[in-house]
Amino acid sequence: MTIPMNFRNSFLLGASLIALIVTGCSNGNKLPNPSGTLEATEVDVASTIAGRILEARPGLGAVVNQGDTLVVMDVDLIRLQRAQTESGLQSIAAQRSVATENIASAERNVEWLKVQLKRLQDLLAQGSAQQQQVDELAAKKDIAVLQVETTRRQLAVLDAESNKLHAAMATFDRQLQEGILVSPIAGTVLLRGAEPGEVASPGKVLYRLADLRNLELRFYLGSTDLGKVQLGKQLQVLIDAFSVKTFTGEVIWISSEAEFTPKNAQTRDARLQQVYAVKLRISNSDGSLKIGMPAEVKI
Repeated sequence: MTIPMNFRNSFLLGASLIALIVTGCSNGNKLPNPSGTLEATEVDVASTIAGRILEARPGLGAVVNQGDTLVVMDVDLIRLQRAQTESGLQSIAAQRSVATENIASAERNVEWLKVQLKRLQDLLAQGSAQQQQVDELAAKKDIAVLQVETTRRQLAVLDAESNKLHAAMATFDRQLQEGILVSPIAGTVLLRGAEPGEVASPGKVLYRLADLRNLELRFYLGSTDLGKVQLGKQLQVLIDAFSVKTFTGEVIWISSEAEFTPKNAQTRDARLQQVYAVKLRISNSDGSLKIGMPAEVKI
């Protein structure tokens, strides 16, 4: 049976209009399901001193507690330098002791000369002494005063040198502490860049750690959808690797400033949209979730 052309065109046009209306209603009522990838806060542990690595204890993937030893470095040279500095401090302490005694002796001598000079000046006034005697004693007194001042300046120099060496001692003590690198967090070893026998340089990352007990998911919402999430709200999360299992994430951060959609968006128009970043915390107590897994949030 042949369908008339006019009837067929009218039917197709009507069907298209109905589909457009249904699609429009569906899009208008559909809530956004943004996606992202699971992340973790990573901590890099680097050496602050140069030295040979004696031990690199945990291996890749190992779980460590906060305060566990990661790296032990050879600090014998620092220990020798500290001992040398300590010897210098002891020498200065001995010199300072002698200088202090010399100052006390010189001050006593000055006081005695002052008394003798006053007595001689009185005798000069009575005609029982000569001016030359008074002048000679006054010169001796001035020399004794100068000796006191000189010794005090020497004492100040010794004190300055002592302070310098004390600062060096504190530096060596800190470097000795830095010779043992401990884990700043409880987490899992993601990267191990240290091997016994290698020479570590300051700033070189030796271990990278992350706390995988809680992972984070960052996604983006437009301004019209931002009111659907609040801090502390629990949201359902779908992980691509788990088709039948759902997870729960808690909203822990909402950006206060709009930004352009990240550059990895599929289309140019999408990249030009203004969005707000939202971050979820997802419990991973069983360790089944991994960094980088794709995930979708049901709003």
